[in-house]
Amino acid sequence: MTSVLRGVRVVVGSIGDDIHVVGITLLGHALRNAGAEVIQMGIQTSPEEFVAAAVTEDADAVFVSSSNGHAGIFCPELVAGLRQAQADPILYVGGNLSVSAATPWHEVRQRFEEMGFDRVYPPRTLPDQAVQDLAADLRARGNAGLPEPGSQDA
Repeated sequence: MTSVLRGVRVVVGSIGDDIHVVGITLLGHALRNAGAEVIQMGIQTSPEEFVAAAVTEDADAVFVSSSNGHAGIFCPELVAGLRQAQADPILYVGGNLSVSAATPWHEVRQRFEEMGFDRVYPPRTLPDQAVQDLAADLRARGNAGLPEPGSQDA
């Protein structure tokens, strides 16, 4: 087991009316295996519940999953709630983020980045990519407590 995310607290869940659990379950396992403490919100998590968990748990990051394409409906409220609460976790969103498969990916990604998400992942992104990105993003924010990639602690 690697510990690249030792001491990191992460909130993970499917937002709004989404009932898909596979993506967040796999992501939760990958984050735990990397040493993170995962607060698993489960399915059909409201924006308010994400905000409350991020604030209460002093989360370093929030991972939002969507499989039904409705994240665009619920995520603006999540971002606004975090700002109102003066919480600043790193924000990630991934999965099927558009109701229409015809929407070009660059448009989908741009929409969520403009909303305030730090990273936007397309369907079928491997959980290890999110783990690597989180470690890099935390280091970029000055979290010096994380082991460096390739170190014995990592």
